[in-house]
Amino acid sequence: MSAGGPGEQRPPGGAAEHRGVQEKAAREYKEVLSGITEAIDAMRERDRARAAELARELVRFDENFQLAAERAAVSRFIVELHWEAALEALWVESWLQLRPKPAPDLSVDAADFAALDAEVGRRAADLQEAVRRRRFGFPRR
Repeated sequence: MSAGGPGEQRPPGGAAEHRGVQEKAAREYKEVLSGITEAIDAMRERDRARAAELARELVRFDENFQLAAERAAVSRFIVELHWEAALEALWVESWLQLRPKPAPDLSVDAADFAALDAEVGRRAADLQEAVRRRRFGFPRR
């Protein structure tokens, strides 16, 4: 029988060896914990860097969005001016049935804004030229 009670066994080598095993286990536990802590700290640092990068990217996206919104507003304004000028030019053409302004075509590529604005300008100029020729009796081409 052991001193600890019936059925209880003492580790071989006595109390000193048992303390040594416990100390070794505690050291290994601390090393594992230290490695986990380092990994968590490194992950947090990467997360901070990524969050800063995403914040900068968000600012760029917001600036681009604002520029696109301003560009769209200018385009809508230009189209409205051309439409009003067309209505005014065609007002004297009583035989012509004028239609409402068409809605914007949302399927176009936004990257083509400059080309589309230029096309609106060309078409408006063509209309103004045709009306001018008709009013002043200039021969058609």
